[in-house]
Amino acid sequence: MALRPESTVEPKVPQERRSALLAGVPAFSALPAEALGALAARLEEQRFHAQQEVVVEGSPGDRLYLIAEGRAEVSTRGPDGAVPLQALGAGEMFGEIALLTPGGIRQATVVALTSLLTLSIGSASFQELVLGHPQVAAALHASAEAMLTAKFLKQASPFTTLDARRLRELAARLERVRLEPGAEVIRQGERGDACYLLRSGRAEVVIRDPSTATERQVAVLDAGALFGEAALLTDSPRNATVRTLEAAEVLVIRRGDLLDSMASDEQFSGRVLEQVGHHDRPCQAAGVSVHQRVTEDGETITTLKDSRRESYYRLSPDGWFIWQRLDGQHTMDDLVGEYEREFKAHMPLAIGEVVAALTRAGFVQSATISPDVASPIPPADPLPQRVGGLVRRIFGRKSSIVRCGADSHRDALVAVRAWRRIGVGVMIMGTQNDTQPGGRPDRLAVS
Repeated sequence: MALRPESTVEPKVPQERRSALLAGVPAFSALPAEALGALAARLEEQRFHAQQEVVVEGSPGDRLYLIAEGRAEVSTRGPDGAVPLQALGAGEMFGEIALLTPGGIRQATVVALTSLLTLSIGSASFQELVLGHPQVAAALHASAEAMLTAKFLKQASPFTTLDARRLRELAARLERVRLEPGAEVIRQGERGDACYLLRSGRAEVVIRDPSTATERQVAVLDAGALFGEAALLTDSPRNATVRTLEAAEVLVIRRGDLLDSMASDEQFSGRVLEQVGHHDRPCQAAGVSVHQRVTEDGETITTLKDSRRESYYRLSPDGWFIWQRLDGQHTMDDLVGEYEREFKAHMPLAIGEVVAALTRAGFVQSATISPDVASPIPPADPLPQRVGGLVRRIFGRKSSIVRCGADSHRDALVAVRAWRRIGVGVMIMGTQNDTQPGGRPDRLAVS
């Protein structure tokens, strides 16, 4: 199909340069020479100065742009302002998504980083092109889908830290799957080779109690939620079932692709492991018995006993509060929430370190990160401790109880008291007589 000229303005970019730029775009590279030349002749030139907006997210789109000279940045809206997606240079194209999708709305903002010269084609001419050349339409749709996937990843935790190149590489490897309501995405007890990012729709997380064969809903996931990653990073079976509540779409992330991304970005690795830690469901080890006694001043001391190893572990009342909830049903987030409601202190890292100490002592079973997972913390450490260490190393914080503002001094005092109260476990090897009768539980000094 012959394309009619769109502009009568004398071009500044020669026809040969126009054709060469177009040929460098994968979507146009397969066009016959005659069609490529006709398209090149129809391109309109536009000049933008540095920091000028070329297209704005959310506005109607009626043109496709090809950069002839200069550089531009693509960004999307985030909760704290613009989120950069990628930088573009000469020979790269943008604006096609609005021309391919119903409604024609811009999906991102493009701002000139330098003086920018573009070649553009209007919506009517673009529709002529794709109708006459289906292979171009297919290639443009694929390019647009990759861009939309990268945009979605950039807005979904924990992928926000990935740079534009790694984001595009990961987006290109993902598989889109559409699901009907009631579809099981993952099933409790099964091994996993992929995790999932919910792109649209909602899903429920349920846990099955083998003793009663009943299910309990523990969470509802919305678009942007990542799930199923724990089984990939810990080599453990799925600890819950995820089932769609309505028609949904998920992005499938294979284990190898996730590990590659984690190996290339320490901050991303830390965020993924932190999320795994939040979702871990530690449980009491089998064969542990509980013994309690009351001291002269009325304080109840709890001692855990493992007869097989002749080992003991002493808990304070707060430690006993946590121990009772280590049932394989409560996530670390659940433990933090219930502790905060009971003691009015938000202590995620302290609770994580207590669970890690119980795990090291053999009284709690907790997930352990696989040795091949990239992380700055040694893989032998229990997951709760690894996550706490990663949080401190990567984000430079000790505890989220300490906040800035007028109440920071009061909050700091609350934090110190909570650390002292919650860090109360002590491992006792040998016989129970090794403890001091009537003594108070040892307290761990946590700074």
